[in-house]
Amino acid sequence: MSISVLFTQARSNYLKFPQFDCWDVQRNAFNFPGSVPAIFHPPCRLFGRLRKFSKAPGCEKLMAFWAMAYTRSHFGIVEHPRSSTLWRTFKVGTPQAPDEYGGYLISINLHWFGFKAQKKTGLYIVGLPYKDLPALPLNLNAVTHSISSSGRSALKELDKSKNSETPVELCLWLEEVITRIKANKKIVNCDNL
Repeated sequence: MSISVLFTQARSNYLKFPQFDCWDVQRNAFNFPGSVPAIFHPPCRLFGRLRKFSKAPGCEKLMAFWAMAYTRSHFGIVEHPRSSTLWRTFKVGTPQAPDEYGGYLISINLHWFGFKAQKKTGLYIVGLPYKDLPALPLNLNAVTHSISSSGRSALKELDKSKNSETPVELCLWLEEVITRIKANKKIVNCDNL
């Protein structure tokens, strides 16, 4: 069973696994024909803390807006920084109080999944109750890098090409979430009747 991942990096860790159907800039995610639950990693530079300094075209925001609309109508996961303004713009729910689409935002740290630095990330999930999520990993390895040292950290600065990398363990955890969403969707929509 194939799992679609949209807005991936050209050298994404998802490409290491045959079960992922990746849509990068060359493939153009807006051509995605599916109506199945999917994983989205839209660009975040126009939603982050440094958005005022971004030279990205304003239309780049459409990728995140489209990902949210798609997820709300077909289920799935949208990944963005925890501090992204996208979450406020779409008034996402919480695990205790999902929004009108049944969606909720959880906070994770990419370090839990083997990322070398601390990086708070938000996952907006629609189609699976919070109680049915797979267990989150517990990584006790030391943090060895920082995203931006700016001279204030004793940690090594992470190579900028790795800043937006999705760790392999997160790819596999998100695969399990989508697998459960698909199974839950069949139950909820009574597709088997």
